[in-house]
Amino acid sequence: MWRYSWIVIIPLFCFAVLPATAQRRGITAVIDNKKPLAVIPFQLKGKQVIIPVTLSGSSDTLRFIFDTGAEVTVLHSGTAERLKLGSSRQGFMSGTNNAMIKTPMATLNALYFKEVRMPYVSAYLENLDNLGQVDGVIGIALLKNYIVKIDYLQQQLLLFRQGSTPTSNTGRLLHFQLNFTTPVIEAAIQLPDGSNLAGHYHITTGGDYGILFNWPYVEKYRLHERLPTLSTDRVQDMVKVLTYTNSSVSELKLGGYPIGSVPVSYCKDINDLGVFTEVAGAIGFDVWKQFTVTINYDKKELYIELPKGKQQ
Repeated sequence: MWRYSWIVIIPLFCFAVLPATAQRRGITAVIDNKKPLAVIPFQLKGKQVIIPVTLSGSSDTLRFIFDTGAEVTVLHSGTAERLKLGSSRQGFMSGTNNAMIKTPMATLNALYFKEVRMPYVSAYLENLDNLGQVDGVIGIALLKNYIVKIDYLQQQLLLFRQGSTPTSNTGRLLHFQLNFTTPVIEAAIQLPDGSNLAGHYHITTGGDYGILFNWPYVEKYRLHERLPTLSTDRVQDMVKVLTYTNSSVSELKLGGYPIGSVPVSYCKDINDLGVFTEVAGAIGFDVWKQFTVTINYDKKELYIELPKGKQQ
C-alpha cells in the first residue's frame, strides 16, 4: 500500500529547478492553453499513475509514479546504479511517521516527458523495490513547471504551459493553499451520526486511500470513537511497521460535489503538520479517480470535472 509522504526536512545543499518555459525579459507572450505541450499516456498500477520518463544521455524508458503529494523527486537507487548516476550530495527525507533518514541525492541533467524537457532536477536516491517495477516518483517538481491535467478515463497526463487554467463549462474551479509545497483544499465529511465536519486536506493523487486522516485531527474530533472499525492494516514505512485502522464516511463534499461512501484510514503515527492551518489529512486516489483533475500550481487553482456520462 502506498502510504509514504516524501518530504524534504533538511536539504544539505539546494539546487533550483529551472523554469522550462522562461520568457525573454521585457517580452510579454500570449499563451494559448487550449492545446497541451504534451499528452502522456499512463498506466494504472493498482492505484498508482505510472508515466514514461527518459533521462538525458539514456535511451531507456523509465517508469515513474506521478503523485501530487510527492514533495521531492525520488529515483530508485537500483536504477541510478544501472545508469551509472552517482550521488553528489546528501539530504534528509521523512516518511509518514516523521522519522528522518539521511539520503544521497543527485542532479539529473534533464527529464523528458515525451516532447517536454525539464532540466536540472534534484532527485533523492532511495530503494524503491517495495513498489515493484518502478524507477522513480515525481510530483511537485512537475507541478511547479507546468499545469498538469490528469484524465483518469482516457489514462492520459496532459502538460500545459503556465498561464490560465484550461477549463470548460461543466466543472468546478477551486482555489487551494500550500502546506510547505503540497496543495491543500477545503472539504467536508459527513459522519455516521449525520453531522458534518469541515477540514483542510492535502491533494495526494497517489494516495492508496480515499481519505487518510492525521492523528491529531482524529483525536480532536474523536473520529476513532465516532467511526466504525472495518479492518486494520500493518504497513512497512521507511523506518517501522505502522498499524492503520480502516473505516468509511457516508459522504465527502468537495467543491460542491457529493461523493458517497468514501473509505478512510488513520494511524497514530500519521501527522502531516500544517504550517498556517490545521490539516485534517489527505485525499487520495479513491476520490480523485472519479474526476478529471487539472492543477495550476502557479495560480493555486484546482479544476475538477466529472467525466462525460457522469456529469450532474
